[in-house]
Amino acid sequence: MKLVVWTWLVLFGRCVRASSGDRLPEFQQCVSECKIDGAGCPNGPRLALILILTGWTCEANCRYQCTHTVTQASIKTGGSVHQFYGKWPFARLLGMQEPASVLFSALNGYAHYCGHRAILRLSLVRSNPFKRLYLLNARLCMFGWQCSALFHSRDLPTTEKLDYFSAVASLLFNAYISISQLFKLADSRRKHIRRAFQLACILFLSIHISYLTLWDFDYAYNMAAGITIGMSSNLGWLLWTALQYTRRRYAYKIVAFVVLISCAMALEVLDFPPILWVLDAHALWHAATVPLVFLLYSFFLDDLRFEESGGALLGKDASE
Repeated sequence: MKLVVWTWLVLFGRCVRASSGDRLPEFQQCVSECKIDGAGCPNGPRLALILILTGWTCEANCRYQCTHTVTQASIKTGGSVHQFYGKWPFARLLGMQEPASVLFSALNGYAHYCGHRAILRLSLVRSNPFKRLYLLNARLCMFGWQCSALFHSRDLPTTEKLDYFSAVASLLFNAYISISQLFKLADSRRKHIRRAFQLACILFLSIHISYLTLWDFDYAYNMAAGITIGMSSNLGWLLWTALQYTRRRYAYKIVAFVVLISCAMALEVLDFPPILWVLDAHALWHAATVPLVFLLYSFFLDDLRFEESGGALLGKDASE
């Protein structure tokens, strides 16, 4: 879902790639020694097949092994748990670096799939352009959560960019929907405005991706762009609700979605070492968004039903 609220510091807040742990002399020495005869290294044993298939190399495996070696040594001496390369130490599973986040990313993707299927099954007599937009939103989000699962499986430059770019694309498309609702851009009389707005969105996304791909990745800019888009989306939905609530009582659902997503963000602020080296605040944030996806699609479905009724459901929840 990676959409709607972006005070989403989470997705784009990984601005620091170096951390206290990877600067420790004992960690650097451990990695240097491991690269000589560690698993997958020139003089070491072969990496397990599952690690080869998931893209682990000599250096990546040495960093993983030394992260846990140094962490356990620090804990035994009463020291603190450090972050390494911007991440807490995680216990990998089947080659996946952050298995809990992978699982919850997949569940979010499945929730969007359920929403997509529900919209497809909704039979409409009246032509409604928002049905197509809601379906496209679901497809974008399904793709985005697949990218998230890949990124949490293996944090590589390619998977990182896929995750970040798909997140921005999802946010931008949700902003497009909210602004289209607010200013009634689906109206044929506003066709030229709608097309100009579409072109502006496509142009922005193209420049955004090009800038972050052709030059060094600017994490601060990426975060600022995501927050700006998300806040625009939120504002659009809130203004639309203020204007439509007396006619569309189901509009409270999108407000609830925005508020609950914002509350779920508090999990990110907690940022603590993973429980059992698996479950951290970021994974919990992904877990919290799963049920909220169903709330979002409940709103989308009610909106489509309301339009299908010709606005006859005044003063009622469209789902009744």
